Amino acid sequence: MPVPLFEPIPIAYRGLLADQHFVDAQQFGRSLIGTTKLANSICHELFWENITHDPRSYHIRFCVGPSRENGLLQEIFAISNSGQLPLYSPILITVAKKFIELSIKAVIDKVLSKKDSNNTVDRIHELAMAHNEFAKQVHEGHMRDKAWLQRMITTMARENRASVRQLPDPVGRTVNHMQIGDSSVATVIDEPAAEVLRSPDTLSLGDKEEYVVRIHGVFKTNGACRVEILNEPKKKIVSGKIADDELGKPGNIYTRALNEGLPLKVLAQPTIRDGKINRLFITHGEIADTELL
Repeated sequence: MPVPLFEPIPIAYRGLLADQHFVDAQQFGRSLIGTTKLANSICHELFWENITHDPRSYHIRFCVGPSRENGLLQEIFAISNSGQLPLYSPILITVAKKFIELSIKAVIDKVLSKKDSNNTVDRIHELAMAHNEFAKQVHEGHMRDKAWLQRMITTMARENRASVRQLPDPVGRTVNHMQIGDSSVATVIDEPAAEVLRSPDTLSLGDKEEYVVRIHGVFKTNGACRVEILNEPKKKIVSGKIADDELGKPGNIYTRALNEGLPLKVLAQPTIRDGKINRLFITHGEIADTELL
C-alpha cells in the first residue's frame, strides 16, 4: 500500500458557493489539476534536480485525498510512483513539504510580478540555511546562492505557466479565494490575482491604493462596473469589479453614486497591462471630498 512521503499540502477554497461547501465541478477539477501539476514539477526538481512539466519523468506524484469535513478543504499527498522501494535522503523528506509550499508561492509571485516576490526566495534560502545538510549537499550547495534560487524560480514559472493558468479557475466565479499550504507559508489567491494568473496575455498585479472615481455603470448581480479614474493627470474609463458586500444592500453607496453622479474614494487593486490599468478591483468605497477632484 503506498504511503505518503511527507505531510499533505492543504488546498482550501473560501467564499461564495464554497461557504455552503460547493464549487463548480469543472472549475474545481481544473484547479486541482493545475495545482498538482505545479506541485509535481517542484517536487521533481527537489528530489531529482531537474525542472520539467513532463509527467513521464516523475518518480513522485501528488494524489488528492478525500475531502475534509466542514469545508472545501482538499489535501494532496506525495506518493512514490516508480514501482521501486523509495530510498530518499532523510533531509529531503524533512524539508520537502515546506520547500514545495514556498516554491509554489514564489512561482505565483513571479507570475504576478509582485514587488516583494524576493521575500519568498529569501524564505527558501532561510529554509536551506536552517538545515545545514540540505544547504551543503542538495544541488551541489546551490541552495546557499540566492541568485541561483531566483533563476530556479524563474525557470519553474516559465515551465509551469500553463498549469498556473488552471490553478485559480474557480476564484471569482464560484469561490471568493483559495489558499495553498499551511497558514505559515500559505499562498492566498483572490480575484485580482486570479485574473493575472489566468490571463493568456502578460498582466501584472498592482498594489492596493486609493482612487477617486466616478461610476458609469454597475451590475449588482456580479459587481462588474465601468469607472472613470478622476485623480490621474489624464482621466480615463476602465473596467472594474466591486467586491464589497455593501453592493448587495438597498441604497448602497455605489448605486447611489451612480444615480447622483457623485465621486467616490475607493480602495482598489489594479491589474496592469503594458504599464496601464487593465481593471480595478474595488473592496471599499465612500463619498469623496470634492476638493480631491
